[in-house]
Amino acid sequence: MHARYGGDAYYLARERARRPDGRRTWFWTRVAVELARLDGREIGVGTSDRWR
Repeated sequence: MHARYGGDAYYLARERARRPDGRRTWFWTRVAVELARLDGREIGVGTSDRWR
């Protein structure tokens, strides 16, 4: 997925993980977490917290 979509792969996986009823699809959630790990992203950290 990362090879096909590049930097947008993480955001695409996050969108696929969200269902209309508010629940999550666990497969796509895990894909998004793994893509974040590969990109070096910090999940759950706000922009202001990142630069402290």
